[in-house]
Amino acid sequence: MSPAAPGVPRARVFVARAALAAFAMASLWLAAAPATRGSRVVLATAGGSPDWLLGPLRSAGSSALAGDGAGWAYYRVLIAATVLWGLLIWLAPQLSRRAIWSTVIGLHAVFLLAPPLLSQDVFSYIAYARLGVEHDLNPYAYRPFDIPGDPVFPFAGSKDAVDVYGPFFTLLTYPLAWLSVPAAFWTLKAAMAAASLALVKVVDDLAERVGADRPRAIVVLGLCPATLVHVVAGAHNEALTMLLVFGGIALATAGRQYAGGLVSTLGAGIKASALVPLPFMLAAARDKVRTFAGMVTAAVAAPLLALIVFGDEALNGLNLLSSNQDRTSRYSLPQVTVDGLGRLFEFDHGAAIDIVRALFALLLAAAGVWLLWRSWKRRDTWIANAGWATFGVLLATAWLVPWYLLWLLPFAALARDRALVVATAILSGYTMAIAIPF
Repeated sequence: MSPAAPGVPRARVFVARAALAAFAMASLWLAAAPATRGSRVVLATAGGSPDWLLGPLRSAGSSALAGDGAGWAYYRVLIAATVLWGLLIWLAPQLSRRAIWSTVIGLHAVFLLAPPLLSQDVFSYIAYARLGVEHDLNPYAYRPFDIPGDPVFPFAGSKDAVDVYGPFFTLLTYPLAWLSVPAAFWTLKAAMAAASLALVKVVDDLAERVGADRPRAIVVLGLCPATLVHVVAGAHNEALTMLLVFGGIALATAGRQYAGGLVSTLGAGIKASALVPLPFMLAAARDKVRTFAGMVTAAVAAPLLALIVFGDEALNGLNLLSSNQDRTSRYSLPQVTVDGLGRLFEFDHGAAIDIVRALFALLLAAAGVWLLWRSWKRRDTWIANAGWATFGVLLATAWLVPWYLLWLLPFAALARDRALVVATAILSGYTMAIAIPF
């Protein structure tokens, strides 16, 4: 590691290095310990515990995570890692970029080798690809339940749901159907780990352009436990979605306005969450005509492709209020609000959740209008404004899961807004329990 900068107390540098080492050790346990037969943290073991699922870290797996107390055991270490991550955000300027990058790359490699943690979505991606290729069924009209004899079926999650992902992503996954399920799984894991690392690199480069603290930006995004545990180990497509969004932002800041608008909007063809920052990007664009033209090109291409290949059912995958919004997760803020009020008053919970969700949506809309106006008047604030809008979406969404944090983390990393970083860290800590099987 590089020596301490002049004027920086050595004790502070020592604490930063110790925190980085402790975070790395906790992360190694989080990646390796679940690689055990019957792991409660590897939800796909509901379909069995073959060696290919547990991966190369299975010799370091802990049988304690196959028992009834697995959730609490994993949660305690995950929360400790989250607290250390928060400390590292504060102390990041005392660490060299080389040390931080080495840790980011090393832990991405470790979580790539980990089993799929706390989610079965990666097998749902494979199931939809196999529906379309192996079984000649439209994944936007049919469900994994319709192919119970397929080898991916025991491992897939959301077996009763049709495809809710964008048509670009679904088509990208189609070649996976030509592979065995294990090969498709590890291919997806490698692709999402690579996309996550590429996203960190793009954000690091953008931090230099916008004047953000580069070490802190890398830590906020690249070392967040949600990034490592959920996005890399879980192989969620948020990594690819946000890589397109921020790849477009990087092009726009380099003066390529049309290409920037086009590439960022293509992210919505992966997941509809990519739509959230686009109005802010447009409001702050120096050449709004070219940026808007790029956005329109992509906005036309995605539905057109969906209609040609999959029919009108595929438009559900481009809908920001997709089927996930028809249900409510127990830790979403609207649900927690209703549950809290339910302890004080008696009322119809079904009607109440609809009312509370509507109120959250109205507050989000009002905040969004103000943030857009601020982005129009002061272009240098648009990244922070997009971050706050994304934060609001996460508070208002009916379906909140921890890997959605990747929608927010790159904006917090670049915004030069301490309040947004603090809010992001608090929300990260809150969401860590959501996927834990207590």
